[in-house]
Amino acid sequence: MKTVFVRFLFLAVLPFLFINCSTVPQNPEEISLRSWSHFKRTFLRSGKVIRPTNNNDTVSEGEAYVMLRAVLMNDRETFNQCLSWTEAMLSRKKSHGDRLLAWHFEKGQVSDTTAASDADIDYAFSLILAHRTWHDKRYLQIAQEVLKSVLDHETAVINGRLYLLPWPSSKNGTDELVALNPSYYAPSHFKLFYEVSGDNRWIQLSDTTYDLLQRLLVSPGKLKEEGVIPDWIAVDKQGNIKTLPGKPVIYGWDAVRVPLRIAADYYLYDDQRALGILRWFSGSFEKEFSRNFNIFSRKDSTKRSHENALFYSAAYAATEAASSSMAPEILRRLRKCIGSNGESFYYNSPDDYYINSLSWLPEYYLINKTTTKDKPRPPEPEKKLSFQWLGL
Repeated sequence: MKTVFVRFLFLAVLPFLFINCSTVPQNPEEISLRSWSHFKRTFLRSGKVIRPTNNNDTVSEGEAYVMLRAVLMNDRETFNQCLSWTEAMLSRKKSHGDRLLAWHFEKGQVSDTTAASDADIDYAFSLILAHRTWHDKRYLQIAQEVLKSVLDHETAVINGRLYLLPWPSSKNGTDELVALNPSYYAPSHFKLFYEVSGDNRWIQLSDTTYDLLQRLLVSPGKLKEEGVIPDWIAVDKQGNIKTLPGKPVIYGWDAVRVPLRIAADYYLYDDQRALGILRWFSGSFEKEFSRNFNIFSRKDSTKRSHENALFYSAAYAATEAASSSMAPEILRRLRKCIGSNGESFYYNSPDDYYINSLSWLPEYYLINKTTTKDKPRPPEPEKKLSFQWLGL
């Protein structure tokens, strides 16, 4: 009873603990526009997305992230630049005969032709949204070719269930364990892919998403830690969840994308399974915030914890969906991570490509909050910026 009272008291006084927030940016459209300006100036080079902290290399996920953001920002020029560069430099059409993307480009050439399925599905998703926004059939044609290649090369049936693999199945060899990355599963993507392809395997992958997440959260004894969505897991030939050798069981830089992907499914498709997962995440974040008054990224190789925008972005996605009283403070903490560089905004570090690629997503949600449950409309071409759910 005492614990319940303390929790109630904490939630009651929380809004008054952080009442002075005048220096924190508040306008979601301004934040979106100014952070997009910084991103383009810092990370884009004629359609190529660079990672300054990794010797200015490029990864396929970066191209997919920026193309998706370009559609949401109604920036067709940037989208086309990235599409042209990606097709010219990363497409495996000539080298492998498929439409997947080579994941790594550095020093002027592809350094690893292995595809990464998270980039491939985000790439296809951005192309479909671009088609619905700007009505260019070429975008949809490329997307459909990519989707076919994903199903042909980056999925596998294990004990009767279809799984999305993190890379082409040929890389798995004959190992007993099959590696999986929960953050690569995007059920809202899969449902859109079903809409444009009619292939029921996308619905199967959506169901697999929730089967995996529910098993990870409620089934004891599967991993070293219970109730954790980890960066990496494995399944054996019977579909049992196992730890992946060499990978710690932590909610880290990969798994932080899970709440964002599941929140998209909840708001776009109103999937109640998504809400159940988000409520679990919300409860976990509430406990952490009550203990530490912070949301930390998990410990890295230096054994230090870090407070950063991307983990607050994920926490806000969950707590807002779950109607948690902590959601406004989580949002304020996210916005406190914003720095300014002239007229531009960045998150945490001006050179961190990954944090600056994804942390802005709650602002896009807030701009659309009043219309997400209505029948959405595509952006109007004559407007410089339009935030809608692009016909989904």
